[in-house]
Amino acid sequence: MNFVSDGPAPGQVDPRDLTAAQLAALRIVQGFRLSRVKNGWRAPGSPLVTLAMAQFLGGKRLLMRRTVAGKERIEVTGTGMNTLTVADARRRKAA
Repeated sequence: MNFVSDGPAPGQVDPRDLTAAQLAALRIVQGFRLSRVKNGWRAPGSPLVTLAMAQFLGGKRLLMRRTVAGKERIEVTGTGMNTLTVADARRRKAA
């Protein structure tokens, strides 16, 4: 809870605010080491995460860019991991 307002704490994202495609992209980023390719981010054998999707998730602070061994990569932040955990718990509870 944020003491300044009754809204959610800054940095927390409710999984209900994300579409199924956005949650799927977040799971892809969590499961693979994605590198920059034409029109997005991809690892061998993984689906493409488009630039628009990465930009949207980065704007919500669910992804971050990191340089590893001279290559740009994107990774899920702590907030993104929390969002995925909550989404998975809700899906298991509903099943």
